[in-house]
Amino acid sequence: MSKITSFFKDSSPLKLIGISVLIAVLSYFIEKPLPNIFMGLRLIAFLLFVYATIRLLNKK
Repeated sequence: MSKITSFFKDSSPLKLIGISVLIAVLSYFIEKPLPNIFMGLRLIAFLLFVYATIRLLNKK
């Protein structure tokens, strides 16, 4: 668990934004067969995007 938290704290905001966009794009492929997982992935992507945006704005 500490590796995961250190990854989010140490990685750059642009990298986190890229990961969130990638998760959002990949979630479209499972929209029809698994709608619950689709919504979960979209929520994770949104939260990651917001976190990265806040870190990016606080950095400047």
